[in-house]
Amino acid sequence: MSFLVRAALVIGALSYFASTRDQPGASLRPTDGGPMAALPAIWDALPSDIRARAISEATSQAGRQIADMSMLPASGDTLAESDRKPGWRGSNSRR
Repeated sequence: MSFLVRAALVIGALSYFASTRDQPGASLRPTDGGPMAALPAIWDALPSDIRARAISEATSQAGRQIADMSMLPASGDTLAESDRKPGWRGSNSRR
Protein backbone atom coordinates (compact mmCIF):
# COMPACT_ATOMS: atom_id res chain seq x y z
CA MET A 1 0.00 0.00 0.00
CA SER A 2 2.83 2.41 0.81
CA PHE A 3 4.26 1.83 -2.67
CA LEU A 4 0.99 3.01 -4.18
CA VAL A 5 0.96 6.12 -2.00
CA ARG A 6 4.57 6.95 -2.89
CA ALA A 7 3.90 6.36 -6.57
CA ALA A 8 0.84 8.61 -6.43
CA LEU A 9 2.84 11.36 -4.71
CA VAL A 10 5.66 11.16 -7.25
CA ILE A 11 3.27 11.17 -10.19
CA GLY A 12 1.35 14.07 -8.68
CA ALA A 13 4.51 16.09 -8.06
CA LEU A 14 5.79 15.45 -11.59
CA SER A 15 2.43 16.42 -13.05
CA TYR A 16 2.38 19.62 -11.01
CA PHE A 17 5.89 20.61 -12.08
CA ALA A 18 5.13 19.77 -15.71
CA SER A 19 2.02 21.93 -15.67
CA THR A 20 3.80 24.92 -14.08
CA ARG A 21 7.01 24.66 -16.12
CA ASP A 22 5.90 26.91 -18.97
CA GLN A 23 4.10 29.54 -16.89
CA PRO A 24 6.14 32.75 -16.61
CA GLY A 25 5.44 33.43 -12.93
CA ALA A 26 5.65 29.86 -11.68
CA SER A 27 8.74 29.03 -9.67
CA LEU A 28 9.79 27.53 -6.38
CA ARG A 29 10.91 30.90 -5.03
CA PRO A 30 9.00 32.19 -2.03
CA THR A 31 6.14 34.54 -2.73
CA ASP A 32 4.99 37.51 -0.69
CA GLY A 33 2.69 35.37 1.42
CA GLY A 34 5.07 32.43 1.92
CA PRO A 35 6.82 31.63 5.19
CA MET A 36 10.25 32.24 3.66
CA ALA A 37 9.36 35.87 2.94
CA ALA A 38 9.72 36.70 6.63
CA LEU A 39 13.32 35.50 6.92
CA PRO A 40 15.02 38.77 5.91
CA ALA A 41 12.91 40.67 8.42
CA ILE A 42 13.73 38.15 11.14
CA TRP A 43 17.45 38.35 10.32
CA ASP A 44 17.35 42.15 10.46
CA ALA A 45 15.51 42.03 13.80
CA LEU A 46 18.32 40.03 15.45
CA PRO A 47 20.85 41.97 17.51
CA SER A 48 24.13 42.55 15.70
CA ASP A 49 26.18 40.46 18.16
CA ILE A 50 23.97 37.42 17.58
CA ARG A 51 24.18 37.89 13.80
CA ALA A 52 27.98 38.13 14.01
CA ARG A 53 28.16 35.01 16.18
CA ALA A 54 25.90 33.09 13.78
CA ILE A 55 28.07 34.08 10.82
CA SER A 56 31.29 33.13 12.63
CA GLU A 57 29.81 29.76 13.68
CA ALA A 58 28.74 29.03 10.11
CA THR A 59 32.14 29.93 8.67
CA SER A 60 34.02 27.96 11.30
CA GLN A 61 31.81 24.93 10.70
CA ALA A 62 32.45 25.22 6.96
CA GLY A 63 36.19 25.48 7.68
CA ARG A 64 36.07 22.34 9.83
CA GLN A 65 34.27 20.46 7.08
CA ILE A 66 36.89 21.52 4.54
CA ALA A 67 39.68 20.48 6.92
CA ASP A 68 38.00 17.10 7.47
CA MET A 69 37.78 16.59 3.72
CA SER A 70 41.50 17.25 3.32
CA MET A 71 42.26 14.45 5.76
CA LEU A 72 40.55 11.86 3.56
CA PRO A 73 42.82 9.47 1.68
CA ALA A 74 43.71 10.64 -1.82
CA SER A 75 42.28 7.62 -3.57
CA GLY A 76 40.37 4.46 -2.85
CA ASP A 77 42.10 2.62 -5.70
CA THR A 78 42.53 -1.07 -4.91
CA LEU A 79 44.05 -2.22 -8.19
CA ALA A 80 47.49 -3.72 -8.15
CA GLU A 81 50.06 -2.61 -10.71
CA SER A 82 49.67 -5.93 -12.55
CA ASP A 83 45.92 -5.33 -12.84
CA ARG A 84 46.53 -2.08 -14.70
CA LYS A 85 48.65 -3.83 -17.36
CA PRO A 86 46.61 -6.53 -19.07
CA GLY A 87 48.56 -9.45 -20.47
CA TRP A 88 46.68 -9.67 -23.75
CA ARG A 89 47.49 -6.91 -26.24
CA GLY A 90 45.18 -7.84 -29.10
CA SER A 91 45.62 -9.85 -32.27
CA ASN A 92 49.28 -8.83 -32.82
CA SER A 93 50.45 -10.81 -29.78
CA ARG A 94 48.83 -14.03 -31.06
CA ARG A 95 50.94 -14.27 -34.25
